[in-house]
Amino acid sequence: MKQVKLIAVLVLLLTVTSMIFTYSAQSENNNGNSNFIPKDPKTDNLLTSENTVLLVIDWQDEMLGTVKNIDQAVLLNNIQAIIKTANVFDIPVVESTIGVDLGANQPTVPAIKQFIAEDVENIDRISLNAWQNKALIDRVKETGRKKILMTGLWTSGCPTYTTLDALQDGYEVYVLTDVMGDATTDAHNRAIDRMVQAGAIPFTWEGAGAEILRAYTNPKAMQDEKVEGGFVGIMKEHFYPFAGKY
Repeated sequence: MKQVKLIAVLVLLLTVTSMIFTYSAQSENNNGNSNFIPKDPKTDNLLTSENTVLLVIDWQDEMLGTVKNIDQAVLLNNIQAIIKTANVFDIPVVESTIGVDLGANQPTVPAIKQFIAEDVENIDRISLNAWQNKALIDRVKETGRKKILMTGLWTSGCPTYTTLDALQDGYEVYVLTDVMGDATTDAHNRAIDRMVQAGAIPFTWEGAGAEILRAYTNPKAMQDEKVEGGFVGIMKEHFYPFAGKY
């Protein structure tokens, strides 16, 4: 009798276990997880957290104050958003200014600087073309990454020259058109045209971030130690409220 009861208990346990595994598999399949195809983040043709570097060029009062092609508050929001995105996904940030050591310009504005990690050492330049600064080129090379997210002021100046030379050196440059600004709309647009014609890829901060996120199974999707709410939190703060404003 005891053996019969023991066998019955074992059968029941096996049945329950089988049901749990079946439910789990069905649930996973319903969520689409079983159909998700992972890709190598280092060799992926798309942007990933392991093949991308962010350039933050000349976000200084002297340049920011004359931007007219886009609302300055929107532009400030966008640069904050892409820097936060880089922080969430552990993407290296290369910060560079122009003319600070010469006493001509102020450093990166505090509203932007506060989101750049303290261990990121700013590279000040005398050249309008950041790709004519050895320290900056070396910093980018040290990351080992070939995809550059380009931001900067003014669009028709430093970012354009830097993009053209980086392309010439074999880098893939993503021009974040909503994280650049110029004194006139025409100057901004013609500069974007020139970079794209040379081979740069026009994109937006949100598009780049979503491409890096790739899937909601990404652990940085909704939580992160550095940015509350992860990438979804960034979207809620910096993207949704600005829909239709530019």
